[in-house]
Amino acid sequence: MGASELAVARRPPRAIVGPGASLAAVALCACTGLAPGSDRLETVIAGSRPDSGAPDPRWACLEEPAPGGADLVVPTVELSLRVVDTITGSAPEGLTARACEKIDVTCASPLMGAVAVASDGLLRLPVHQGFDGYVELVSGANVPTMYFLNRELMRDSTEVLTTISSAALGALAAQGGVALDPAFGHLLIRAFDCQGAPASGVELFSDVGGVPFAFVDGLPNVGADVTTASGLGGFVNVPVGLAVLEGRRVEGDRSLGQANVVVRTGWFTYGDVEPLPQ
Repeated sequence: MGASELAVARRPPRAIVGPGASLAAVALCACTGLAPGSDRLETVIAGSRPDSGAPDPRWACLEEPAPGGADLVVPTVELSLRVVDTITGSAPEGLTARACEKIDVTCASPLMGAVAVASDGLLRLPVHQGFDGYVELVSGANVPTMYFLNRELMRDSTEVLTTISSAALGALAAQGGVALDPAFGHLLIRAFDCQGAPASGVELFSDVGGVPFAFVDGLPNVGADVTTASGLGGFVNVPVGLAVLEGRRVEGDRSLGQANVVVRTGWFTYGDVEPLPQ
């Protein structure tokens, strides 16, 4: 997939799974189609580093108060998802999605029936304004995935997400010498800065543990827990149930915020950590 696809389209107004051994990275590259040194998951953030005495615009919102005023009240908004496989760069075959309320942890009462990919490659889910639940993403060869929104959806929004095949997950685990526990689930975390761009230099935490990984030079590197330019990382072998995710800037040890998600057996759970005004 191209970098533009994985440069996650953030919802307005601010603009949607350590060191590793080189031999293991080559093996994983063969499975995933991601080449070292050409990080197809990374986004190039324009602009040079600001002077040391000037505020860094990437993190300026951490000092801002919460915005006031309410958005225009409308009955429904549209959540559009472009979901691509890490290997093929296209939507997994047979992909469908269901939107679920956060308190409905098993999605026993979805907001609508399963939605298939439209001709433009998007999953389009009409949800009520203020929706802050999650979306189930299910296909044949890919690990089933839940994507949790980290704030209420007040307007139409488009997200770009990746899913990982069962084979690629196995390669990731093998690269780090990790035996996947079938009773556990897995986490994929996206870190963003104040400008809605993927954030590097963010240390990722999970209050329920798990084996960390982060994308380094385009490859998921087991044992790494600090994001690079792609802003992506996560944990494998995570106990099922509620989990609290957090991202902290390594420089200055400042928290970006937290995300509350649910981990299911054998599923990937997406969570976003981003600076939200206090």
